[in-house]
Amino acid sequence: MMVQGVSINEMISQSMKVLTKPSVATFEEFERHGGQREATIYVMVAAAISAAVSLVFGLLGGIGAALLSGVLGFILPVVGFYIFTFLVYYIGKQQGGTGSQDEVFYTMALFVAPIQAVTGAVSAIPILGCLALPATFALGIYQIYLGYLGTRSSMNLDQNKAIITLVLAFIAQLIIAAIIGAVFAAIGVAFGIAAGGAESIINP
Repeated sequence: MMVQGVSINEMISQSMKVLTKPSVATFEEFERHGGQREATIYVMVAAAISAAVSLVFGLLGGIGAALLSGVLGFILPVVGFYIFTFLVYYIGKQQGGTGSQDEVFYTMALFVAPIQAVTGAVSAIPILGCLALPATFALGIYQIYLGYLGTRSSMNLDQNKAIITLVLAFIAQLIIAAIIGAVFAAIGVAFGIAAGGAESIINP
């Protein structure tokens, strides 16, 4: 599969080098090999893998639960990646960063996509997900470190500014997620009230 001249196999190869030989120099080696489009598709492929596993094992709770698991398993990682990466780019610019949006997206995708595919798929399997919690936690810590290196590389920032950018982006993402969650919760409550009202009219 080719994505604007970059094959998925090439991206996987680049990811393997980034994951096994993490450094600012390693990230800089690949940051201009692709852009936002390639990064988005790469993350979507990873999300599709974990979503497929969620869908299969979600069948244990019924078709409705399976569909919900599959849809959320695909949408949430992609949206989360997009929001976080854009925040890194925007905040990094405020810190004096000189990287492009394409460089930031592609750099972040090189480690986010493979880790998401593995942790998402493993976590979706009931027993295995529980047994793998320590490894999943360790990968989460490692991902933060890779995010730091990727931020330094793609935005051309020093250590302190890269850390500030990463922390602020994480906090901002949590706030945005909380707002979105509150909105969806309010919509769910509204629908529940409306459904209850309609039922009381039909069956007084």
